[in-house]
Amino acid sequence: MAAEVRILYFGAAQEATGKSDETIVAGDTASVRNQLISRYPALKQIPFRMALNRTLLKGESELQKSDIIAIMPPFQGG
Repeated sequence: MAAEVRILYFGAAQEATGKSDETIVAGDTASVRNQLISRYPALKQIPFRMALNRTLLKGESELQKSDIIAIMPPFQGG
């Protein structure tokens, strides 16, 4: 079942999409990834990770209404 979820973009992902956040409808995180890459082809060039409700994902996950997904490219430390 699809749910409305909030997507937060950080770093290069924010630059690639031109947005800091948006809301989409998806049933699982694989669907989120596919929708975002289709909508923003530049994301395909960025090796990003996804966090669901502040927990880094190690696989795909089903989504619930009001979940928050963060799109996080690699961060450079200093």
